[in-house]
Amino acid sequence: MTKGKPRILLINNMETVSHLFVNSLKLFFGNRIEIDAHFGLCAIEKERFEDADLILLSDIKLLTDQPEPPEHIPVLVARRTIDLNNLDRLMDLRPGTRCLFVSNTIDMVEGAIELLRHLGFSHLTFIPYVPGTCTPLPEKEQVDFAVCHGLPELVPAHFDQIIELGHRPLDLTTIFDIARLLDLSPEKANLYTAEFISDFVRMGRKLTDSVNNERHLNEKLESILNAVHEGIIATDAFGNITLMNEEAEKILKLPAIENIGRRVQVVLPEFQVNAVLESHGEAANQLTPFRNLFLLVTQIPMMLDGQVLGLVITFQDVTKVQQMEQEIRKKSTQLGLMTKYSFDHIIGSSPSTQANKQVAIKLAESDFTILITGENGTGKEVFAQAIHHHSIRRDGPFVPVNFAGLTESLVESELFGYEEGSFTGARKGGKMGLFELAHNGTIFLDEIGDAPLSIQAALLRVLQERQVMRVGGHRVIPVNVRVIAATNRNLFAMIQNGTFREDLYYRLNVLPLQIPPLRDRGGDIMVLINYFLQKKNTVLTFAPEVADLLLQYSWPGNIRELENFIHYAVVIAGGNRVELCHLPEQILRASTSPLHSTEQEDIEDALDFLSRHGSVHEYESILQILASRTKRQERIGRQSLNAMLPVPMKDAQIRQKLHNLSRTGCVEVGIKKQGTRLTAFGFMVLEKLKARG
Repeated sequence: MTKGKPRILLINNMETVSHLFVNSLKLFFGNRIEIDAHFGLCAIEKERFEDADLILLSDIKLLTDQPEPPEHIPVLVARRTIDLNNLDRLMDLRPGTRCLFVSNTIDMVEGAIELLRHLGFSHLTFIPYVPGTCTPLPEKEQVDFAVCHGLPELVPAHFDQIIELGHRPLDLTTIFDIARLLDLSPEKANLYTAEFISDFVRMGRKLTDSVNNERHLNEKLESILNAVHEGIIATDAFGNITLMNEEAEKILKLPAIENIGRRVQVVLPEFQVNAVLESHGEAANQLTPFRNLFLLVTQIPMMLDGQVLGLVITFQDVTKVQQMEQEIRKKSTQLGLMTKYSFDHIIGSSPSTQANKQVAIKLAESDFTILITGENGTGKEVFAQAIHHHSIRRDGPFVPVNFAGLTESLVESELFGYEEGSFTGARKGGKMGLFELAHNGTIFLDEIGDAPLSIQAALLRVLQERQVMRVGGHRVIPVNVRVIAATNRNLFAMIQNGTFREDLYYRLNVLPLQIPPLRDRGGDIMVLINYFLQKKNTVLTFAPEVADLLLQYSWPGNIRELENFIHYAVVIAGGNRVELCHLPEQILRASTSPLHSTEQEDIEDALDFLSRHGSVHEYESILQILASRTKRQERIGRQSLNAMLPVPMKDAQIRQKLHNLSRTGCVEVGIKKQGTRLTAFGFMVLEKLKARG
């Protein structure tokens, strides 16, 4: 099922600020999200919280008197910056100017003052004031200007010199936090950054007219640019470097003091700035090698009246972008690509179940490919998840792929991903494939027998090379994954008729694990029934004849069918007791249907063998005791069994009787004093003996 667009519940106390946030989110994410905006103090319907994938607040106090958000929905308090277009009036103020900073909360005032000081306005004296609180209001003559963020109505009327800085927009780090929490790739980060940089350019034009010299301009711009986590270099019209922020120094390992005034063409010939200076056109997102790095470089010309004033060059280390992608991968894991089952969830006391469990634990401790075979409903995916959970990759993602649910036209793009524009309808920016998503974890290839032959060849290549290429792509992407495959089909027979590749089979069948059907694990039936009832916190009892039928039934749907039966019994049964009338038709029909001729023959052969090796009545007594214990999911030792017989036997005699019953398939004799239990065939032999009288 395709997941809908992520929904953000935006809570604010002012309509204008709400619109500002919405515009910023739309600029960054476009139509990839839905925004449910709420402003004001009235209560929000609980459903709006439950429908959200993320709750974004301007203030955590806005959740007071609101419904408790669901625990699984992240709550993010927005960090906010300052609209750079409105800072020019503050830049014109002389050092020591006294500014009364007015807002509606003390947190808002203190946060805004701290940010302004960080941006280089520490030469101004800011006096915090919040109407209606204990913050003191100075006299008019003690203040030169009143400053506010979009709330001029809060400024006392006798202060007529007001600098309005406008409402504070979302900070870029909040945008990236939203992208990470919603598992959205930051593909428009450069556009948002370009908008941010364009504010620098516009502010630079204003500063050119308001300051007296270029040095003063650069000092103020440097204070702002150093707050940006992206390398920024500014040049004049001739390509001489006029500014380098601290991040640029860190990335390039070039000290600004030694390179200010030098031509950027000489310092950074890899950036090829002449083309932009001559064309006056923007060059965005150029992948540029620099020494042992790869940088993502954008060059924006600063224009005034058709003349180039210089360049603004922004760049990022590509490894930082890759780290962000890895963080999103990790978040994707936390949002659903984790296992639900461990070996504790594999329920059963039969020797085959216990033996399979021990084998699977050993397989989990290796890192080789595993092929799990078994009928539908036997729990192949539970074993696969348990193996991943017990492996060294337990902290990585577990990505399931069901080939039975994928059409041949979609399977390649789902497994390997695709690049933007690779086919009609391809998502903008492309899409990561499931093998990439499983990087450093496990990919579970369920129903591998249904994989088309065309995909089998591609899977073989991935298993050999451990790398994928996206549809429409031109580069290989290394992937570190463990492969667990599963099928209910006979792959060897498919190889013979040409529907499954032999080389792929041997690549998958490195560590085989066979899960037996439930009909061969009779000892697990009542254990599983009790487990499912405990999960539902329900108690049911079964009439003796019902318990007999449940143990004799072949359960073609295996554990899945058994669990469905428990759901049915809980709904249908009255008084918490299951009678014959409560059984589904298919179980009743199977119990009343005549035995196949081969089954009749097998029973007659067993009875003939037993009659030739002792008293049939003695065998019937043994089978009756074993049937009673087996229905209670108990095994019984040889000595205890002998003591319960109407006429006890010598130890050698009871040992021989059990040996004969085992040869006919009527009993399962445990090893290492595990005791003996009756098989499904043994129940049929016992019923035949009873019928004979």
